[in-house]
Amino acid sequence: MARESPFLIVICDRRGWVTRVLRDDPQLLESLPLPRPFSSVVVPEERIKTVNFFQELRDNGVALDWEFNLPLGEHIETLHFYAGAVAESFLVVGAAHHHQVLTLYRELFRFRKDALDAVLESIGAQLARARESGERESELYDQLTRMNNELTNMQRELAKKNAALQRLNEEKNRLMGILAHDLRNALSTLMLAASTLQSLLRERVGETEASLLETLAHQGKFMASLVDTVLDLSAMESGRLPLKVEMTDLVLLAKRSVELNRIPARVKGVELAFHPVEGSLIAEVDPVKMEQVLNNLINNAVKYSDPGNKVEVRISLAGDLAHVSVQDEGRGIRREDMEKIFEPFGIASERGTAGEKSTGLGLAIARRVVEAHGGRIWVESEPGKGSTFHFTVPLRPGKG
Repeated sequence: MARESPFLIVICDRRGWVTRVLRDDPQLLESLPLPRPFSSVVVPEERIKTVNFFQELRDNGVALDWEFNLPLGEHIETLHFYAGAVAESFLVVGAAHHHQVLTLYRELFRFRKDALDAVLESIGAQLARARESGERESELYDQLTRMNNELTNMQRELAKKNAALQRLNEEKNRLMGILAHDLRNALSTLMLAASTLQSLLRERVGETEASLLETLAHQGKFMASLVDTVLDLSAMESGRLPLKVEMTDLVLLAKRSVELNRIPARVKGVELAFHPVEGSLIAEVDPVKMEQVLNNLINNAVKYSDPGNKVEVRISLAGDLAHVSVQDEGRGIRREDMEKIFEPFGIASERGTAGEKSTGLGLAIARRVVEAHGGRIWVESEPGKGSTFHFTVPLRPGKG
């Protein structure tokens, strides 16, 4: 008797982590805690491939007919996966033959958010009943197709509105990029003029005039930094985040970021400690962008620390993930602000403990970079007791 073809149907968040299991015939996730990276259900050598799978989902809202090899007991089975946007999540469906997936999925990739849970509960209940009663596969999918067809009319209007909103958002990102680029050119001219004046008039002006020139140069640099971050964010929001990935030792990368931040920490009287895992942790990442994330987190920790405080940077192995944390003893973050801080200008940008300025964009960029690598970033904090920022990224097989 032929073995029944397995199905895997899961809901994933935008990072590529499984948050809910609707059907798991291979029993790959049955006893594992959620959320969990989707990459954990495929063979190790294809985990990097899942990063591209979810990048296509984030870019296009749909990913069609991706093949992944799944370890099923003592053998490997290839499943075809189709996925698409469902409210703020992704519905990912895999089966041995692509036509089996299409029957289920064709009508399911656009839902009203308030109807999503009820629809998925209904799907899950029908799948459970089908397994218990031994219904034929074609009958099961006929039922699901009929149910999905009833949702079609409701979704058409919503799809039109989503398309219009997407066009408006793309136009907003394009205009923001043009504006930031033009501002950057003007600021470069002002910064050059300020630097030239400082050099020419260094011995010919009084203390007040010299101080004004220094302020002009400093503010120009800050504005240029702000415009650069807006340009980065504009590119990311438009889905244009090219990753120049290469095999990278994250331990060495973290060590370099810590060393780069030792001088500003020492000047401020903040102790900066590094606690690496023994050995190396090898991941396929964009080292420049990953270093940008590390520098942002460490710089923020120092910025919001008082003299005498300690900042601790740790990197460790967490299953098939590298886990980086940056812990400070600063002012902490209110619970209601923890998610907002990862959005552009999510909360009013506060000055550091020594009056340092903040653009309000660094953490938003860090989040998008980490998620583009198939990782996750979050914060644990309590007002008055400091904060710990965490992020994880998938490792390559062997981990170095």
